[in-house]
Amino acid sequence: MKILPYVLISLLGGAIVPLQLAIVNAFRESTQASQIQSTFYLYLGGALASLVLSYVMSGGIKPPMIENATWWMWLPGFLGSFYILFMFIAAPKIGAGNTLLWVFLGQMYFALILSQTGLFGLEVKAIDIYKIAGLALVTIGGILMIYGETRVNG
Repeated sequence: MKILPYVLISLLGGAIVPLQLAIVNAFRESTQASQIQSTFYLYLGGALASLVLSYVMSGGIKPPMIENATWWMWLPGFLGSFYILFMFIAAPKIGAGNTLLWVFLGQMYFALILSQTGLFGLEVKAIDIYKIAGLALVTIGGILMIYGETRVNG
């Protein structure tokens, strides 16, 4: 059970996402900010939290060795803005649960592609029947959830 602490940390990280979605949606509604403005403020808060955590956990911030980074290594913040924006667009229409499930499925499908190909320096991990079956079951669950939502809400 050496992995149990990491599973629990992952669950905690996953629990933060719907909380984040709900809070930022409340922010958007109460301030009349647009979805993209709300995303900006979310990332501004995240930058401040990262600054504080960097000092607490590492004793400060050291400048990155920019000459060692290729252009695509600067994309995560840019891509993250779209990740949050897309969730904010979808959640009011299909609900937080459905949104997060389909976001999760998108992450899992793309993670399998990244793992299988070793893109961006990831260790290559073969796709096996267990991964395919697990992903298929979650996908079926997602289809059932969306079907149930459309039956109830039209």
